[in-house]
Amino acid sequence: MVDPVGHAPLLLTALLANQNNNAAAVRGSNNSATVGTVVVHEQIVEADYPHVAVHEQRVEADYPHAPAAASYDNNNKNNAILGTVEVYEQVTEANCLRGKSYGPDELGVVRLRGVIPPSTVLTQAQRESYHKDGYLVLPDTLSTNQVGEVLKEAQNLMKRIHQGGEGITRHDISRNGGNVPSPVGRILATFETGDKTASNPFERRIARLGCGVHKMPTLGALTHSAFNRSITASLGYSDPRITQSQLIAKLAGIGGQIIPHQDGCVSFTDPPSALTFWYALEDTTLENGCLCVALGSHLTEPLRQRLVTGKDGRPSFVDLAVPLWARGANAGVRQAEYEYQPLEVEKGTLVLFHGNLMHKSGVNKSEKNRMAYTFSVVEGSADCPDDSCMKPADGGYESL
Repeated sequence: MVDPVGHAPLLLTALLANQNNNAAAVRGSNNSATVGTVVVHEQIVEADYPHVAVHEQRVEADYPHAPAAASYDNNNKNNAILGTVEVYEQVTEANCLRGKSYGPDELGVVRLRGVIPPSTVLTQAQRESYHKDGYLVLPDTLSTNQVGEVLKEAQNLMKRIHQGGEGITRHDISRNGGNVPSPVGRILATFETGDKTASNPFERRIARLGCGVHKMPTLGALTHSAFNRSITASLGYSDPRITQSQLIAKLAGIGGQIIPHQDGCVSFTDPPSALTFWYALEDTTLENGCLCVALGSHLTEPLRQRLVTGKDGRPSFVDLAVPLWARGANAGVRQAEYEYQPLEVEKGTLVLFHGNLMHKSGVNKSEKNRMAYTFSVVEGSADCPDDSCMKPADGGYESL
C-alpha cells in the first residue's frame, strides 16, 4: 500500500520545512490548506544542465506580421518545441543574441517572439470562466510529438540521476546533515517515500524534479513559447515572470498524495498574482491520482502564509500579518468546506489555475504513470519580499 504523503506545493526543498505531524495533516486535508505541513526528505540529488550555457544564448526570431487568427489552430499553438520552428512561415530572420555560433547539440533551443492577439488564444467566455472558477482546461494544447519530446527529455534526466556520475551531486540535507541547496534555477530531485523497493533513499524512484527544469532545452522552449506568453496577455499580465518549474513524476503504484494547498504561498506576491501552467504529459484519472480543484476557492480562500528562506538556508512557511485575497474576492467571507472536482484529462492538455485556488491530488493506485510539467508565473510589477524562497539572488525573476 502506498503511503499518503503530503508534499509542499511546487517546491522541492520545502519538503524540509516540516514542523508538524504529517498524519494529522492528512486527516485534516479535505478542506484546509496545510502548506507548512510536509514530509521530510533527507536526501536529494542535483543534476547539472546538459549544455548549461545554451539557455543564455538563444536564437530569437520576430514575425514581420501577426499571424491571421484564421490560420492559428491546434497545429501551431505551441511553436518552440524541438524542430517546430518551420511551423511559422512568417519567420524571416534569426540572429544569434551573443554573436556565438551554435553547435549541433544546441539546435532546437529557440525562443520565438510572436505577436498574437490575445483573443486568438483565450475567448471572452474562457477568460470569464477562469476568473469565476479559478481554473481553465485547454485540451489538445500539445501534439503527441510534442509530448513525446518532453517525456524523452524528462526520462533521460531521470536516467542520468539514477546512474550517477559526472554532473550528479547527492545532498544529505537531514536536520543534522549538510546545507540545503537553493532551489532557484537548479535541478533537484526528491524521491518517493512510499517506494519500498530500495533501502537506500537515493535509489528510490523519483517524485519530483525542480525548480529550474525549464532551463533544459525542450522544457525551456515549451515554457517560453509565444502561446504561453499570449495566455498571460489574455489574462491581463503585462510583465509575466517565471518563479519556478517542476516535473511531477507520480509513478505507477507509488505516487503519493498531495494535500490541499495554494501555489501562491510559494510564488508569492502582494497583491496575489501567481498563475500556474500545468501540462499533462500522460492521461490522468482518479485511479492514477489526477489533479483535483475546489471550484471558485480562489475567491473564498485568501493566502495566509508564504514561503521564506530562513537563516540556515532552510525554507519555512510564515504567517501573513493580513491574509491576501484575490482580486474580485468577497474578502472576509470564507467557505466552511470545499468539494474537490477531479480533472481527468488526456495527455497534451493544459490546465491553468489561479495561485489562490485550492487543489490537491490523490495516490497513484494504478499501473500507469501520471507525469506532468508545471511552471508558475507572477506579475513582474507586483511586490515580492526579498526573503521569498524562490526569489533569485539578483532580485529579479526570469521573463516569460
